[in-house]
Amino acid sequence: MNIRVITIFPDFFASCLGEGLLGKAAANGLARIEIDNLRRYAAGKHRTVDDAPYGGGPGMVMKPDVWAAAIEQARRDLPGARVALLTPQGETFTDAAARRLAREAGLVLCCGRYEGIDERVGEHLVDEWLSIGDYVLTGGEPAALAVIDAVVRQLPGVVGCAESVDTDSFTAGLKYPQYTRPPIFRGWSVPEPLLSGHHADIKAWREAEAVARTNRLRPDLAALAAAPRTRLAVREPDDWTLAAVAAAVRAYGLRELAVVSGDAARRAALREQAGVRVVRSLAEAARKWDGERLLCVATQPGPGQMSLAQAATFIGEAPAGTTIFWGDPPPGASLAAPCWDESAAPAALLAWLDRVFGWPRASRGQPF
Repeated sequence: MNIRVITIFPDFFASCLGEGLLGKAAANGLARIEIDNLRRYAAGKHRTVDDAPYGGGPGMVMKPDVWAAAIEQARRDLPGARVALLTPQGETFTDAAARRLAREAGLVLCCGRYEGIDERVGEHLVDEWLSIGDYVLTGGEPAALAVIDAVVRQLPGVVGCAESVDTDSFTAGLKYPQYTRPPIFRGWSVPEPLLSGHHADIKAWREAEAVARTNRLRPDLAALAAAPRTRLAVREPDDWTLAAVAAAVRAYGLRELAVVSGDAARRAALREQAGVRVVRSLAEAARKWDGERLLCVATQPGPGQMSLAQAATFIGEAPAGTTIFWGDPPPGASLAAPCWDESAAPAALLAWLDRVFGWPRASRGQPF
């Protein structure tokens, strides 16, 4: 993968990019990381890249013509590369974003400084804005390093054990606790299952600890980690709703989509569709998935309903999985409040799924 960083401080990256897995990835030809000095594109004796802001105010703003020249050169050198601007106003960078960017043909990271870059650059010359968190740095360079590290480790062959990429934190919730020798240190013992040598017991302990740790420390990730063991069931959907919820199931990595229909002809037609489970009634669904937790997203608020955070924890703590229903609840199902005050529209269900299974803080300013 080709990665280019545009910055006014090219020496900032020298030591970091040559160390550890980043250095090995470059040496093995798995990642080619170039640092481009923005001042190369500036005119004049002093290679000035900034100017005073229109309307007054403190600090300086980076000039659009200089940035345009650097970005356009990067696009010529790296055809098809995705251009990202590092800014605290961007979408929060997540592990999902790292996996997405690792699939790109190339990546160009733009590091701003001072009071930022002229707005026209962000509006017209880049593909997306990225932020590594809700805090202000002296510039985009530290953020670019974080993005590079997260993206490069997703590339095939960079991490020696591919399982590490799949099981590390955020891919499947927080990781289970790790221990090494000695078995007792200052009176603190390694948990017995890890010393038993029994692989099934070790696997079960790790899975249980990962779920417990995620629920305790990051409840906002609990449902996300449980997505692969979560089913979505809808009753008598029209074609638009069926297509929308099927897309949501794929987008959030849910186990499968189930359709409840009392119409025999409709059930026969639905069975021809890949990835769709079909059941006759809500009662049959409740019997079929008896060992799982059943949760129904209500179409309007009411007493005894779970909040979004409670629903996420409910889903995350279900070892055998959860089936989420929308609309009429099956026997024995718990109820979750809708995220809109009152709406039976399919969009309300999609909004609820996004709030529960979407990556944390994907929508800025909205509390979980």
